[in-house]
Amino acid sequence: MTTGPTPELPSGKPLPKKTGAQVRLAAARSWWTRAWDDDGVLHGMWEDIRRAPKADWHGLAHWIKAAALTAAGVVFVLLLGAAASVLGALADTITGTMPRPHLDLADDTRGIWPTLTTPVRVFLDMQAAHLPALSGPTAYTLWQITGLTGLTGGFLRISGARILWTLWGTGSIWIVWTASPSGGRILATALATAVWALASILALRGLSFRPVIHNHQAAPPAPVFRPEFRPELHLHTTPPGDGTPPPTVIRYPNR
Repeated sequence: MTTGPTPELPSGKPLPKKTGAQVRLAAARSWWTRAWDDDGVLHGMWEDIRRAPKADWHGLAHWIKAAALTAAGVVFVLLLGAAASVLGALADTITGTMPRPHLDLADDTRGIWPTLTTPVRVFLDMQAAHLPALSGPTAYTLWQITGLTGLTGGFLRISGARILWTLWGTGSIWIVWTASPSGGRILATALATAVWALASILALRGLSFRPVIHNHQAAPPAPVFRPEFRPELHLHTTPPGDGTPPPTVIRYPNR
């Protein structure tokens, strides 16, 4: 019996190809599922957050510490900028109502504060003109940030910030002396020194040049080892059997 060729079965419809969006969606769904497994990333982060209220600072996860420090730094910078704006406006208000010394400064129109800042601006503009990569306003902004950093850090009793504040104040006084007009140079320098000294009350608070003397009580001397010798003489006798008392022991102490 001869067999004919096997008839071909009708094939089904070809599966449609997935588009790029569908592939990315499937990959994202797969990653999300794996991330919430017991050893997944999101599951571990959720466990860290759940344990955070009962843990101390040392027990927190490192990423939580980093996020908290970053948020605290951002808030501190914002508060510092707001405080600088308020203090600047307050200083302008106070110095604007005070009588101005007669100095031949082109921009001195508001009081003592421009008398001190205008020489600094002029000096930094002159120096920045020789540096193509640095402009005068940028140098002046860096000068302000340096002084504010030294003042804030000095108030917090940070030694490095107090050194920075001292160098910044000395340099600023020298700049005022150099860039001020010759007719009012002494007065402008005296005003800069007075303002820096007043601000140093906050920046250098608690700093004293008096020698600190620590009185430490001397430790008691160590006990000296003194051996003691106690020679003793024992006389043993055989007790009689008639109920007499036990033998007497004669001791000869050394003292």
